Amino acid sequence: MAQELKKKGNEFFKEGDYVSAEDYYSQAIAKDPRDATFYTNRAVTRIKLEKWEDVEHDARAAINIYGEKDPASLKSSVYLAQALLALNRPQEAYDLTITAYQFSLDVKHIQTEKLSGMLLRAKKALWEARETARLHEMDETLKSLEELINADLARVEAELASQLEKKEIGEVGYREDLGALREDAQKKIQHIREAFRISSKGDIQERVVPDYLIDGITFEVMHDPVMTPSGASFDRSGIVKYVEKAGVDPLTREPMSVKDLRPNYALKAACEEFLNKNGWAVDW
Repeated sequence: MAQELKKKGNEFFKEGDYVSAEDYYSQAIAKDPRDATFYTNRAVTRIKLEKWEDVEHDARAAINIYGEKDPASLKSSVYLAQALLALNRPQEAYDLTITAYQFSLDVKHIQTEKLSGMLLRAKKALWEARETARLHEMDETLKSLEELINADLARVEAELASQLEKKEIGEVGYREDLGALREDAQKKIQHIREAFRISSKGDIQERVVPDYLIDGITFEVMHDPVMTPSGASFDRSGIVKYVEKAGVDPLTREPMSVKDLRPNYALKAACEEFLNKNGWAVDW
């Protein structure tokens, strides 16, 4: 019976009816709460619905059922990290993902690439949080203005959630409006920061590390980048350890050895130039 409910949920999910899919997965869980796949399926559905607290619940439930040392739990770790980042808990996301990522390397799991991406997103979020704190310490007026924008966003989000609860709007409309509100608030903050940067003649500005300078394994700014046969670049120290351990290209999963790596001189020059001008990035 529970498997039939899951199957029905899968059908609705494929059709894009995530509300109905969530309902059927919930019924399946009620029938059999020890089947981890019911929770992972519902977690994916709730990601689509952006119900992040519920995604966290389902991902943790699946991990508990599988056990943290079961490779099957790695997919749920990806979902959990995504939820934690959406809930603005980057340190938790980073701590979780770094452990899962290392485990995925040990077992040569297909989720390694996704965990790598999540780990980089978590590190970026941590940096952005530190940058916001640094900027706020530099100027109280900037801090006050950004707090006003965030407070107004929280108020409007609460109003929107109330409309959803009262069924005045549907799930799709709610998610679209929520996304638009958050995007608008972020644009306002960026505009304010740009104004303060100009008025302070560059003293108050957000520091950013370009994505192409960041190693996808160590998640640090590269200093000796080399290229794999697939054309991706990594810092030498990280990719050598990875290849010696896993024996495959981290992106394509094709077999490769350390001898297949080639220096990327152009990228190395770009990294050196950036670090020479931005010493703070060493601790990024």
